[in-house]
Amino acid sequence: MPSPRHLIAALALAAALPAAHAQQGVNLTAGPVDYTTWTLLGSAQASNFTPGNGFTYSVLDLTLPGSGDQAGAAFAPAPLALDFNQAFRFDFNWYIQGAPSDLRGDGLTFTLTTMPAVGGGGSDLGYAGQHGTSVALAIDTFHFENEPVSPSLQILAAGSSTPLTVFETGLGNSIREAQYQWFGSLAYTPSGQDDDTGLLVGEITNLDLGSFSVETPINFGALGLGLAGQPVYYGFTASNGAAMDGHATSWGAAVPVPEPQTWLMLLAGLAAVGWMGHRRQRA
Repeated sequence: MPSPRHLIAALALAAALPAAHAQQGVNLTAGPVDYTTWTLLGSAQASNFTPGNGFTYSVLDLTLPGSGDQAGAAFAPAPLALDFNQAFRFDFNWYIQGAPSDLRGDGLTFTLTTMPAVGGGGSDLGYAGQHGTSVALAIDTFHFENEPVSPSLQILAAGSSTPLTVFETGLGNSIREAQYQWFGSLAYTPSGQDDDTGLLVGEITNLDLGSFSVETPINFGALGLGLAGQPVYYGFTASNGAAMDGHATSWGAAVPVPEPQTWLMLLAGLAAVGWMGHRRQRA
């Protein structure tokens, strides 16, 4: 169960994030978010939880802790019409439940794609093989010999698990302890040449463990994402391979973000959500 200190730190970071972004993008940390309305694929499950404090919490599990060989994906029900000659930014949150002494699972992604789907398990992260017209920020938490040392941040594209670029975080098992709520973002700055190219930056942040980022030049036109009016879906994929890690997000509330004077009530509900996850993991 997350400690009050970690809950307060995570809420403070969420409050510091911008509530909205100019023109394009979605801030999933600000809500309202109801994951039960999303397209769920593979092992993904979603539920809403109302602990009696006036707030409803929406929980999305991509893989469930305690079982291996899972691959799951979840995508928002309505696509966006992104203009890749304009800036965009997506904010989201995530955490991994896993026993530090056990084998780490493979990881998760935040994906932009023209078609909701779940890809292969294991090192495919539930992404590769099913997302030909797509880009993704991957949090890769397992590596084989001669691969980038995990945990690493990677940018993937065109349904391939071979990254365009990699940053090795050096975080080790601390990345998958459930009390560490993480925030992530995928942001794009166009070249200004009206050619669907620019710089794509992925970042993850935790108030205890720091911030880490990865970036690459990107050509959305070459990927097939630059077509005018083409719908783009946003969502998550994950897999745990031979491990038993759970990959989830549960910070999105199905009601608007409360005023500062109601943080205590919100914290009580978040603690209950954490307790439920801990109890499920033990079971």
